[in-house]
Amino acid sequence: MSSAPPPQSRTDETPREALRDYYQIQELSESSEDAARIADQPKFVSRFYDAVTRLYEFGWGTTFHFAPRRPGESLKDSQERLDVEIGDVLQLKPGMEVADFGCGVAGPLVAIGKSTGASITGINFNSYQIARGQQRVAQAGLEQTCRFLYADYMDVPLEDEVFDAIYTFEAVCHAPNKLLLFEQMHRLLKPGGEIALVEWCLTDRFDADDARHRDIRRRIEANNATPDLLTTDEHVETIQRAGFEIIEAVDLQAEQGDPRTPWYMALQGRDLSFSSWARTPAGRAFTANFTKLLERLRIAPQGTSDTAEFLNVAADALVESGELEIFTPSFLVHARKAADGSAS
Repeated sequence: MSSAPPPQSRTDETPREALRDYYQIQELSESSEDAARIADQPKFVSRFYDAVTRLYEFGWGTTFHFAPRRPGESLKDSQERLDVEIGDVLQLKPGMEVADFGCGVAGPLVAIGKSTGASITGINFNSYQIARGQQRVAQAGLEQTCRFLYADYMDVPLEDEVFDAIYTFEAVCHAPNKLLLFEQMHRLLKPGGEIALVEWCLTDRFDADDARHRDIRRRIEANNATPDLLTTDEHVETIQRAGFEIIEAVDLQAEQGDPRTPWYMALQGRDLSFSSWARTPAGRAFTANFTKLLERLRIAPQGTSDTAEFLNVAADALVESGELEIFTPSFLVHARKAADGSAS
């Protein structure tokens, strides 16, 4: 599998420029018809990640998704455990062709590639993240089995029926038309192929008539580039409409999470350690203020502090949503394409 190489990441660009473009595209997207939004959204999300990836790496390392936490378990350990579990759910093994839709900087891709031996193609529309992912694949010695495709995941330039399995971690939430994305997955899967999607969804506790719930949803969507979040029921229904047979649909946080270690504690300051401090409210505030000083001294690029403050709004909204149990970042849908290749 190959495609045109991704454009070179602009090393002279500042987060302020990326964040400015993000806001501009977001404003245009919100006022556009669906067709225009679908065309604009990949640029919208890519500019978001141009602005935030470096800060994500600083606070989160190589993996940007949440995971159910066991008592005493670090965020990193829980993330890696979930990655391996998804490989097990799909029964991945050497020789299988697998796609990671929205692969980020390849933390999960490397973990799953190492644990299963499967051949994985990371699909991403952000050139900086692909470059970082290529570095990590090389460091892990997985160049023979893992690769990247620079593409909009709603319009992947590959022939039909090329993958045995597809997985995602918190990537479907960025798509402005989820049905179109799931139809693309269905097209790319071989007959009998399976998907495992761990995604952001509103729970059945979300009340669209509640002003506070609506405000939290708005802040999550605007500050995470996640337009039109679906409820868990809507999410499952849309996957079925794309032609998939549902094997399992479960909120991993509700089923596996422990009330003493909720998923949002990573943003709440309740698992304080040296490595986690940057994710806490105090650490996030310090980062925003300290980067302002670094910007004045011309050590940090212009806009770094603006981006940190922008992400603080997102983090606070996520904590509120978790405390009210109106949102989950870990809704798992495991589904299958019919063995004859037809829509179910």
